[in-house]
Amino acid sequence: MSTTTIDDTTHRSRRTGSPLPAIAGLGALGAFVGAAASFGDPLGAADTPAQAAAALPESAASLAAVLLGAYALLAIAVTGALAARLGRNGDTPAARLLPILGSWHVLLMTVAFAAPAAAVAVGTLIFDTGVTPTGVESALLLMNVAHPMAAWVGAGFLVAVALATRAAGASRVLLGVSAVFAVGLLLPPVGWAVTYLMPFWFAGVGIWLWRRN
Repeated sequence: MSTTTIDDTTHRSRRTGSPLPAIAGLGALGAFVGAAASFGDPLGAADTPAQAAAALPESAASLAAVLLGAYALLAIAVTGALAARLGRNGDTPAARLLPILGSWHVLLMTVAFAAPAAAVAVGTLIFDTGVTPTGVESALLLMNVAHPMAAWVGAGFLVAVALATRAAGASRVLLGVSAVFAVGLLLPPVGWAVTYLMPFWFAGVGIWLWRRN
């Protein structure tokens, strides 16, 4: 009986790794939720660029940008840990692409959220003109370019995750969920919404890395 207990304990210890990926994943989720909650409608339902320029400095866009920066760093940490885990059974092209595509995905999301804060910073910290209608229009243009690009790059990232997971013979759940998310990101009607679900994916992967590393 004692031998069985020792074997079971050893088996469990081998299946559980460092909790750092789980902490990073859950931290990324918390940072994103905080950013989304604080971001709200930074333009205050404005109808004109001038109204938006007046409303933007009163918003929490700067706080959202800081939180998105934290989300990006923590999500990149999870991506690096995942790439290392899936590369154990052989270095594949898909595994090598994970850090690149994952980083670009979260950085593009950060750019999309940080654009309004950048308009505020330029108008109030660099110049004394305040936020201008042109600055607001530029921020909106950047947001509408970066967000779809984040979805497309995210889809490529998740396809690479699925391929690397299959090559490594790792979790079927990770493979399936990644494939479903990849398809969702490529569907225009729901792609924007799936980008907001990606933090849950990073949190889940972080926990999986902790439990199965």
